[in-house]
Amino acid sequence: MSLREEILDVSKELLLKYGFSKMSMRKIAKKADVTATSIYLHFKNKDDLLLALVEESIANLNRELRNALDKSASPIEQLESLADAYVDYALKNPQEYEIIYMVRPEEMPKYPKEKFQQVREIYELLAGIIQRGKVQQLFDVEDPLVSAYTLWAQLHGVVSVILGKRLDTRVSKDRFLKLATDQIIQGFIIQKTPA
Repeated sequence: MSLREEILDVSKELLLKYGFSKMSMRKIAKKADVTATSIYLHFKNKDDLLLALVEESIANLNRELRNALDKSASPIEQLESLADAYVDYALKNPQEYEIIYMVRPEEMPKYPKEKFQQVREIYELLAGIIQRGKVQQLFDVEDPLVSAYTLWAQLHGVVSVILGKRLDTRVSKDRFLKLATDQIIQGFIIQKTPA
């Protein structure tokens, strides 16, 4: 593991433990067993370090979603695959997921405009699939981009219940995840009325 990767790993842990405002370069250096000067060789400042964490986490999520996408599958199957990949990524990488979506906005440095494209790619990917499903008369949606954000918000809620340890103990985690994602996808599909 390179020094940069080690600094990022330690920073993830400290960010989630203390929050951005209480995370310091000195704490990171101590935990990584390096000098603070070593950190500045890789990152200009604490804001630069946090943005690198966010960017890396988004890139990893984006890669997982794209790897799960079978371009020959139907839009319904593609949404199902992406929903499963999204939930799977979040549960296997809770620190990265929390850095993307759960770090409080007031703690975030201003995200450079040129970096927003990477964030938007996930929504545009979903919107493109939803648009194809709409054209094929599979999905009942008005605005594919709004629907992409709606899909993300619902999946984020499901994931947050698990990561926040808020699931009722009487409910099986696996069953909850399966039924919740199935119901979210079903909400987009045009329901055929029996003849």
